[in-house]
This record gives sequence, C-alpha cells and structure tokens, in this order.
Amino acid sequence: MKSLLVTLVLILPIATQAQTTHLKFTQDAEFASLSQNTGPNSSFTLSASRNAATGTTTSASMNYLEFDFAADFSSFTFVQIVGAIPSTAFTGQTTADLVLNFNTSQLDPTTSISQSCTFTFATGIETCGPAPTGLLSVEWKGNNVVSSEVAVIREDTMGGFTTKLHQHSDNSTANATGSVFGVTVNASGATVGVNHSSTLELIKN
Repeated sequence: MKSLLVTLVLILPIATQAQTTHLKFTQDAEFASLSQNTGPNSSFTLSASRNAATGTTTSASMNYLEFDFAADFSSFTFVQIVGAIPSTAFTGQTTADLVLNFNTSQLDPTTSISQSCTFTFATGIETCGPAPTGLLSVEWKGNNVVSSEVAVIREDTMGGFTTKLHQHSDNSTANATGSVFGVTVNASGATVGVNHSSTLELIKN
C-alpha cells in the first residue's frame, strides 16, 4: 500500500534555556521510530536515524518528544530531546533489524537540545529545565505488513525552539521490543524505513 502524508503543526513558543541555538541533520539512510501512549493523559514518540550532520562528523541522530497532562488538565509537561548520537548507538545493516542503545546522559550539549517544560493553564506560567536522562534500548524488526511512501512537512515550536522536519521516506510497519526511560515498549506504533535526503532542523527563537 502506498500513501502520501503532509502535515503542518504549530505550538506556540514558551521561554526556556537550551544548550545550543541551531542544529541541522540530513537523514539519508535507515531510520526507526515508535509512538506509544503511556497512560490516559501521556504519550511519547521516539526516532533514531542515520544521517550526515551539518558541521559535525556524527552519522546518527535521535528525536524524542513526550507529553504529559495533569489528571485535572490544569497543566501539561513536555520533554524534548534531539541531538547527535554516536553511529555505534544505532546499529543494524537493514530495516529487517535495527537497534538503538543509548543513554541520553551522553549527549553532547553542543550538538543536542534537552529540555523539560511545564505550562500551567490558570496562570499562563511555564517553567523549563533540563530533561531527565536515561537509557533508550529498543530493537525494531521490520515486518512489511504495511508499507508506504511518506512525505512529511512538520513544524513545531516549543520551549523557545522550532523543530522543522522535511521527510521523504519509504516506510514499513515493524515489531519493537525494549524500553524507553524504563517504560516497556508496546510496539503498536513501530515503524522502520529509509530516508531520502530528509532534514531535521532545530532553531532557537
């Protein structure tokens, strides 16, 4: 099955401090991703990609985004972690078997951003700080149950940073096992694929 998806998302900026002001990764090889609900009001997405990073020798990158709403919906917290990772942290020869094994405490602050921000609706006040660190240990095995060609244009502005994703890729469904920050992976939303000159860019506003 072939499909084409184009999305544009905008979330209003809120203030924060971050380690760097501009990152850009060209993703032009295998990638793996998953999305998961971790509770009635919380979810996360995680992706790892092989790439050529502008101005660095890094050949892989990661992108993690988590949303958590308070039980009474009085506030929400998001965690955003994006950056270069060693090529040895994302292994596998083909989309048949890809493995991410990386501790986010090892991120280089000059080639990453890592933040956790909480916004309180009643006061309009947000507070931001460093994101929690921990282990990402996931294995993806492509199963080709559903395959697609995907084109995505997405722009998110959060915590003073704008993330721009331009993705053209061949995708397949996958089975995933492992854990993300101690949460066992439930791989209903797992995907593997190959990027074709896709770009991931982060800009401090």
